[in-house]
Amino acid sequence: MSTEEKSLEVAVKFGELEAKFSGSADEVISAFLKFLTQIYPNYKLVSRLTLTVDFEGLLKALEKVLAITPEGLVIKVPKEQIGERESILLHLLKANVGFRLGRLLKDSISIAEILTLTGGKPGSVAARLSEMVDSGGVDRIGRGEYRITTYGIENFREKDLPRIRGIAEGA
Repeated sequence: MSTEEKSLEVAVKFGELEAKFSGSADEVISAFLKFLTQIYPNYKLVSRLTLTVDFEGLLKALEKVLAITPEGLVIKVPKEQIGERESILLHLLKANVGFRLGRLLKDSISIAEILTLTGGKPGSVAARLSEMVDSGGVDRIGRGEYRITTYGIENFREKDLPRIRGIAEGA
């Protein structure tokens, strides 16, 4: 065996966290243990606080509400049967889903499109959008463009979608 100490290299992947350690066996073991004691408790906490959208579950939940046609995505619930806020959110969600499925070029909608799609009055739609931006459910991007946020999707899914699904299933 050589008098030179062999170098050890270890790569660790834990969820989305990655670290590489190299050096003597003692140095690597020490660094690895430090990594675990410092990162693991924080990782567990952060992972519980991280909000993500279960896209497959969302699509299943939207089954009676949205339809994918050769012409694009269609909302199957009559706009007269849902409120203005829900209609705006549903159209923003439709844009998000359409973009994620590769059916639309962007995940946002202009205020002019929202007005056309919902049939709402400019002042009223602007007020609803402002409220949604303030609550974190919608992002304003650029001038007059809006998109639903991850928080907005989950909030809509929990609070509004059950009622809208009921309307869709009864129609």
